[in-house]
Amino acid sequence: MRPFSRKKPKLSEGERARALAFLLVGACSAALGFLSVLNLDRTALFDGLTFYQAWIIFASGLGGMLALFLSGDRMGQSGRGGAIRALAGAIWVTFIGALIAGTLGLPFYGTMFGPFIVVVTLLGAPILALLWAFNLLGVHFLLAAYQRERDSIFAPAQTGMSDHPESLRKRLQGRLT
Repeated sequence: MRPFSRKKPKLSEGERARALAFLLVGACSAALGFLSVLNLDRTALFDGLTFYQAWIIFASGLGGMLALFLSGDRMGQSGRGGAIRALAGAIWVTFIGALIAGTLGLPFYGTMFGPFIVVVTLLGAPILALLWAFNLLGVHFLLAAYQRERDSIFAPAQTGMSDHPESLRKRLQGRLT
């Protein structure tokens, strides 16, 4: 069967930035989940991961991506208000992602222990917390590129009509001074 379109759909720069932001949050959330698994069971690195531990790592990555999706427009806004919203979005992604991952990992107890384990892991390794913060700062900048592109689609074009020779400003220039 012939494809409907022979052209491959190309993503714009903003869409690629958004996809990279989701990929970064998913990968770093999965790494944080892996470190949490190692924090609970130190022999998991050398003995191999069980299916349940692999599920926890996968659920951590999925939880981070879902939390970024659910954060809406908290990340990627410009200005002072955008920075405050990005801080709130970073906290949102961290704790809601841990909540989702904990719920997927262990439905009732994991909902409570997921955020607790993330806090213990981040407080136990300040460098890891710093890396997580820089990751979320990078995600904010990537989503800012997406937001700028999205805003430019709906913003009115700058046509320069005030400098047009037939404009009222140009015709009255020098007459009403």
